[in-house]
Amino acid sequence: MKVNLGKTINNDIYFKKIDFNKAVLWMTREISLHKTVVDKWIPEQGLTKIMLYDPKRRTVYSVTVEEAKKHWNLKRVGQESQYYFPIEILKKKENVELNV
Repeated sequence: MKVNLGKTINNDIYFKKIDFNKAVLWMTREISLHKTVVDKWIPEQGLTKIMLYDPKRRTVYSVTVEEAKKHWNLKRVGQESQYYFPIEILKKKENVELNV
């Protein structure tokens, strides 16, 4: 199974298309990023913002890397360890059409 790791846009934003309802671990109200993204991509590329886009809802969820780091918690819920952080820290912008 191929993992959707997302991509870098504008040289400083980590971007990933998601289905928000499926991406959130509702038991703890957290969303996760793959370990490779947090441990390698973000520091090596100097990324400053995380942007998650749900095309079905036309909604963007974003947070600065600095803010997300305060809440990152590495844990294994499924097959592999990922960094989780609370959805409450995400800024939500609705009615957005992105072609990224």
